[in-house]
Amino acid sequence: MATLPVIDWNDCLLQALRTGSDGRQDNAYAAMVMVDPFACWEDLADLLQERGLSGVINFPPASVVEQATAAGTIDAGQEMEFRRLEWFGSLGFRTIFAASTNHVIAVAQDRLKTSLDAIVYVSPAALEVLIRDEIELTTAHGSLAADQSPSFPVYELRAPEA
Repeated sequence: MATLPVIDWNDCLLQALRTGSDGRQDNAYAAMVMVDPFACWEDLADLLQERGLSGVINFPPASVVEQATAAGTIDAGQEMEFRRLEWFGSLGFRTIFAASTNHVIAVAQDRLKTSLDAIVYVSPAALEVLIRDEIELTTAHGSLAADQSPSFPVYELRAPEA
């Protein structure tokens, strides 16, 4: 029981979509916990379309709590995120993928290329960022390996100042 989430973030999003104003903007993305086994994804997709949101992001990413057992592999949570984002992409939504390793960034570029707008790199230090109305993103530069040349914009969740 201790590992159950305290807040159902996807339900909070669903309630906000039902009671909030339109999000009709060119780049309005909904952050969702893509590994939620209880979410009604069809209802969420319908409300996102109705409210005019253009895309979705897997945030927080599963990789912050679940690490692949072998380097260069995708864990079960990340696979579920990819499948959900592919599904949202098939409905016409744009996607942003949150990743914590170079390998997953490369996989996201390949698997989501038809709907992918950007990637958000989430470093371990960024997990200390407090939840608030606005979270700052910066252009990722030192976070990626030298041989990594993403074909999509890569942003980084700004870690707290030391």
